[in-house]
Amino acid sequence: MNYPFFLPPPPPFSFIPFPPPNPILVRPPPLYCPPPLYCPPPPHFFPTTNTGIHWKKPPLGFVKLNTDASYKYNCSKSSVAGVCRDEHGIWLFGFSSRVKSGSAFEAELLAVREALKLAWDKGLKRVIVESDSESVVNRIRNQLTRQPKNQIEAVILECQSYVSREWNCFLQHTHREGNFAADALTKIIISESFELHVFNHPPKSLSLILLADKIGMAVPRHGALDRNQIGHLKVLKRELLARNLHWY
Repeated sequence: MNYPFFLPPPPPFSFIPFPPPNPILVRPPPLYCPPPLYCPPPPHFFPTTNTGIHWKKPPLGFVKLNTDASYKYNCSKSSVAGVCRDEHGIWLFGFSSRVKSGSAFEAELLAVREALKLAWDKGLKRVIVESDSESVVNRIRNQLTRQPKNQIEAVILECQSYVSREWNCFLQHTHREGNFAADALTKIIISESFELHVFNHPPKSLSLILLADKIGMAVPRHGALDRNQIGHLKVLKRELLARNLHWY
């Protein structure tokens, strides 16, 4: 069955259109999923808590790729990371890498470029890329320079080139509370080399964060779950495992 999706016209002064709204139709959950396919738990099983700012699932048929960067002022090394999930909040892949950057802006920009490149190379067709750096998102959307004067402008042009290719790719800003998983992944450094590391499976240390995103739990502004939230998530995690259900 084909399900329609809706792409709004681009804003009048924006290089990149805003993402499509959530479609009206909702795909019914599968009645049976033979192994090894993933069979998501029924929607009513998760006690969604749609209060406060939290990560939001992409529309039907899209994937969402959240990016973040960790910039260190006392050295030229930064870390960038990204987390890609589908419409059910299921992990598709993640990445992290060391990069050379002269500012936090440049580090966030390099994270977006790496996400776009990886999504394109993997053949994804409907992608929403989110960054919690509003200045990076606006700069990619609005830069009109075609002859870059520096490295930053060259990277922005590269990002614009990726977005304008033959696919449905949207770039948008999200608050830090909606970018918790990507932020946590920037702190997991596999090595000190500049080689890109791709995570086909999420690190175990992200399991509670991914579950919090799955149920729409609001993340505090300081970027850490409080004791009550962690306790609630651990109870839910045990119940899921006892029923042999998976959330990522």
